[in-house]
Amino acid sequence: MSLRLESFGALRLLNAAGEPVSFPEKGLLTLCYLLDGPDSEYSRGTLARFLWDNADNPDIMANLRKMISRVQARQAELGVELLVFSATGVRIRRGAFVADRSELDTLSSADPLDVLRRLVSLLQSNFLAELADQSASIREWVSSERSRHMAILVDALKRALPEARSRADISLIKEAALRIFRDAPDDENIRHILLQAYEAEGHLENARQLFESRSRDLQRSLEIGLDLQALKEVRKIFDASRTPALPAAPAMESGVILKAAPLPRLALLPPAEAGAAGLKPILSEALIEDVTIGLCALNSVSVVAPHTATQIARHADRSGMILRHSISYILDTRLTAGGGTPSLFVQLVYAANDEVIWAERFSLEKYDLIIDRREIARRIAKELSRQIRQNESVRGAFESNPAAYHSYLLGFRDMKRLSLPDIRRARRAFRDAVQHSAHFSPALAGLAHTFLMEWLLTARGDGELIRLAEDYANRAIVADPSLASGFHQLGVAKLYLNDLDESLVALKVAEELSPHYADGIASYADTLVHASRPADGLAKIERAISLNPLSPADYLWAKAGANFALFRYTEALDAISKMDDRTPADRLAAACWAMLGDMKNARLYMRKARETNPDFDLDRWLTLVPFKEAWQKEQYCEALQKAGF
Repeated sequence: MSLRLESFGALRLLNAAGEPVSFPEKGLLTLCYLLDGPDSEYSRGTLARFLWDNADNPDIMANLRKMISRVQARQAELGVELLVFSATGVRIRRGAFVADRSELDTLSSADPLDVLRRLVSLLQSNFLAELADQSASIREWVSSERSRHMAILVDALKRALPEARSRADISLIKEAALRIFRDAPDDENIRHILLQAYEAEGHLENARQLFESRSRDLQRSLEIGLDLQALKEVRKIFDASRTPALPAAPAMESGVILKAAPLPRLALLPPAEAGAAGLKPILSEALIEDVTIGLCALNSVSVVAPHTATQIARHADRSGMILRHSISYILDTRLTAGGGTPSLFVQLVYAANDEVIWAERFSLEKYDLIIDRREIARRIAKELSRQIRQNESVRGAFESNPAAYHSYLLGFRDMKRLSLPDIRRARRAFRDAVQHSAHFSPALAGLAHTFLMEWLLTARGDGELIRLAEDYANRAIVADPSLASGFHQLGVAKLYLNDLDESLVALKVAEELSPHYADGIASYADTLVHASRPADGLAKIERAISLNPLSPADYLWAKAGANFALFRYTEALDAISKMDDRTPADRLAAACWAMLGDMKNARLYMRKARETNPDFDLDRWLTLVPFKEAWQKEQYCEALQKAGF
């Protein structure tokens, strides 16, 4: 019997006549899942965890046995064996059926336009689009597969672009770009391709309407009280000064040409804690090798060789090595045994600004690492493919103007130190970046941050600084509403304008745009403290610190503030003690010592705070610092008065 497994749209088995053949759904899912794996046997335990999730529930093995029984009975009725079961595992019999997904792996050598045409036809429907709700493992796998399919389509589109000549070719290019745009509407490369295709067809206005519709949808989804009229005026200024990112599309006779950008480089830094995690070094090295092999299979990233990655991890000047080797992304890995449970912590960092793009902890307790390490490696590689593809449109914005980008990096470096000279030096660098590129959103957000930090450090309540911070944050949002940094700075500005509700909304948007953006989460935590929700704030700041363990001083400052509001003064002082530069928190330290009854230390830190800021006025400061509930302001006032302010 000739059978075909279809997985794009509905998951079903078809006979030679194209008619559906009844088969247990979990059996079809197993066929689908094992297609990507090796021909060797797959363990029953791993399959059960994939299909039903809960490794602690003994019922999942009973579920698996029932599923196997139903599959074997149905295979006996059909007279064909698709899945072969042994006492310990399962494997697929590849010659017993064909699968639509297999076509993805057989197209690379054909004509680029023909490959693209067949992919567009195949990917009209999402992978397993009609699958009912399943386990978290299945949902994660389906999401990763869809991202991989889009990466294949993007690569095919890039290969086909130089070959496009006729009107039919242009139409195909547009259809492929529209399919990608459906899943990644903020990808600037896809937008440019669509613009070129629409222009070649003489329908440029259609492209503009498409993009504007997407922008309106985004604006409606934010539900934040921005000054839209002011933002429109800023947009006009940006549009007038903006130079086209790509030249106009060439004539149709010469085809539509897009110069492909080099692939981003990723270095996987091996862990140093294998012994601490109770894992044999040879086993941990094998796991990391499997992850690297999985990454090498991606067509969206170039992987640095393991030897070089190891040298980078061990080098004293890691930042210099990253710059020297033009590395775009770092995957930090750590093997730990916290609480006696071994786990693998992975963290994807964008090297230019140390932003955490994605982080995940994989418990190794429920895995047999010898058997399942390749499954872990595959999950990591697929998630990295999705995260890097999503971040690449942002990367394009960073690198479209090298001079602006360089100035931005200088400003970002200086912002790491919480002193007025460094803050003002960073401001000059960010202004240089904006002079090179008026719509460079990261630099605009950086300018907003400098005004906010100066307002905090001087403690004079200069309203002009806050207004400038709000203005530049709005400009950053207008320049690129897909970046979290503009919403992050707007949220902080709204906090000190005493608009706590709008502050929380803006910071929530920032977190939704970039769920692993540690700086944004840290500011969200601080706002929650000021909104008289210190327990929620402490949970948020712990999350930010988990994403950025070598935390900057402002994280620890926020953590100290949350503990202070929870009357945990010793814990607050402990957080302050871990700051590289404790000067900004001298006032808070004095308040903590005073509430603990240690007046000697309270007076010591009060005098240090006075030396840094001799113009500090307690009554004026209390009118400026926003607290939602009176008890919190009263607590802060009492502590500072006891300290001698």
